[in-house]
Amino acid sequence: MAFSLFSVVSLTVIYRLTINFPELPYTAELKNVESDEYVTVSRDIAHAVQSLVVSDLDGKFTAKVTEFKYHKIIGSLVYVDLYAEKESPLVSDVILSAIKSGKIGNFSVSDEGFELRVVEASQSPCAATEFTCLDKTCIPADRRCDGRRDCADGSDEHREHGKCKHHQPIVQQTQRIVFVPKHGSIHLSAVVDHSVGDTQIAWSKNGVLLGAGALTLTDDARVSVYQKDRKHFLAIVNATDSDDGTYKMIVQGMNVEADFEVRITSDRVAIESDECPSGERACKSGHCLPVSQFCDRRAQCPDGDDEENCSEVECKSNEFRCKSTNVCVPSVVVCDGWKDCHDGSDEQ
Repeated sequence: MAFSLFSVVSLTVIYRLTINFPELPYTAELKNVESDEYVTVSRDIAHAVQSLVVSDLDGKFTAKVTEFKYHKIIGSLVYVDLYAEKESPLVSDVILSAIKSGKIGNFSVSDEGFELRVVEASQSPCAATEFTCLDKTCIPADRRCDGRRDCADGSDEHREHGKCKHHQPIVQQTQRIVFVPKHGSIHLSAVVDHSVGDTQIAWSKNGVLLGAGALTLTDDARVSVYQKDRKHFLAIVNATDSDDGTYKMIVQGMNVEADFEVRITSDRVAIESDECPSGERACKSGHCLPVSQFCDRRAQCPDGDDEENCSEVECKSNEFRCKSTNVCVPSVVVCDGWKDCHDGSDEQ
């Protein structure tokens, strides 16, 4: 099931869980929300928790891992938010039963350190591209603070509710154009400055909502949406040709968005090296990198050999070729004050 940008997401209750996973090895990578290990482990745990309630109860549920922590006595603690359409004691009963049994999916769990509390989720009846009036009606976001009363109650022009006179949010993208080899991992991220109150961030592709805030809203198990402070992330593992294209990051209700271009390459990189951890390959220098970082058009080995023997990129007529890297960027970004080429040649 996919959520349209213009659909209403009716998940209004959060079951906030702290679960002890005694057999989960705690590593530094679980503190890094941009690491492949964080993305994979958090996705698998969220899927296990979600499947637990979906298999026993009616209704719509979505689970999201928000944090990993380590307790020196009881081990790895995982913080999970389970979103539901309404509060029901049956949800708590199913979760408590699983905790007592010692299993959630294929994961071993313990009742030591377990916590469960129910909170109300913030909810808007409007799409990401719309502004919610005080009376809960919806108007296009570009009509907010335009000097005209488009909401019946005029709240789109209010200083407080409409956020008029505030700075417009600024999206600072980590990388606007991302090259990923087939079966590699896609990582998109940006810092949002000057966001006001509980403004949420939505991710979409081709008009289909992938996630909002820290909640993934697609049934594609490869996709994860998460955030840390002001930085927001979208990750897709095991990339395929269908993942190629334009992704949008939308500051909900504020008429602010940013585009990310993802290009899936056909490079066949060597499989992982025996002397490196699973899923990684050695540079000439001996440093180990994830296989997905080879032939991704970013030199990350000390000698740059992760970009050797990769297929040559031919730029289109409306693209600019970076001087020292195997990368094409849109011609419109040349001399726009933002370095899109890693060597900065688009700004020279």
